[in-house]
Order: sequence, then C-alpha cells, then structure tokens
Amino acid sequence: MNLNIFIPEVSDQTVVDDCILPLLQEAIAEGEFLYPYYIAPNQTEKASLVFGYLFAACVREKTFALALDGDKPVGFEAYLRSPFCDYFKTPHIYDGLLTFVSKPYRRKGISTKLRKFLLKTGSFKRGDIFRFSVKRDNKGGYLSVEKLAKELNINMVETGVTYEGQLAHQLDI
Repeated sequence: MNLNIFIPEVSDQTVVDDCILPLLQEAIAEGEFLYPYYIAPNQTEKASLVFGYLFAACVREKTFALALDGDKPVGFEAYLRSPFCDYFKTPHIYDGLLTFVSKPYRRKGISTKLRKFLLKTGSFKRGDIFRFSVKRDNKGGYLSVEKLAKELNINMVETGVTYEGQLAHQLDI
C-alpha cells in the first residue's frame, strides 16, 4: 500500500470531484449519514450537498485530511469547529464529523494514521477541545480514539451515550 495523507486545498476542485465526493457517496451508501442527518443510503447523489454544507468548511479551515493509496481515495477524517466559539469567546471546540475508510482498507490502521496526521498538522492548537461520537458497536473506532488520546496526550472525558427519539403521537405524552 502506497498511503499518502494530506490536507487538500478547497480550491482544488479535482481533489473534491475525484477523491472526496466518491468517498462521501460510499459513506452515504453505507448509512453513515442516517444519524444525525437522515440521509438514506440510496441518496448518494446528495454527496455534493453534504460536502458543501459540512465538509467544505473543514477543508477551508484545514481540519480535513484525505488518504490516498496511489491515486485511489481510501479515507478521510474531518472536524468542524463550532460557530459558538466566536460568539461566546470560548476555546475552539471541534466536533468529529466523520472518520471514514473504504471497506477494502479497513483494519489496516488508516483511521489512526489519519487522526495522528490531522491532529499534528491541521490548524489545531493547545487548549482546543475535541468531541467524538463513536457508534456503540464500533469497537475499533472506540479503541482508535482512546489510543490516539493517550499517544497525543489529549485529555478525554467520556460523557456517555447520545440518545435520540421521535414523537410517535402527541396524545402519548
């Protein structure tokens, strides 16, 4: 494997079209955007909208890393800075939007390499706060975040599980 990890330029439309959008389509097809955005796996044509609304800001702010195997896009890691930081003058708070690795490349340490690269070379600084959400059954993702927090000396606080519900009928309240 000839892995190349880098932070793309938002002005490089070729990288967006040929690398990022296909990975976003693959992620949508695997159901990665069902929560919290309710984008169904059959809505892969929404990849450019997802990029424009969520990931373009990450690329612009240098909080997005892309992994290629030769010319083939294999994964990415992205953090989005909360807009409340500016309004309330708080430390920068970054939400982990998505770490995604294409199926044939999983369990090869690419997620960890993406995280290490981005946290060391992205536009982060001392005191920044990171929030991650890992699916309950994603043991590999959980262990990767925990391992990385130790290696990079990041204080992590496990805050619990996020629950989401939907009102079925108002008379049931």
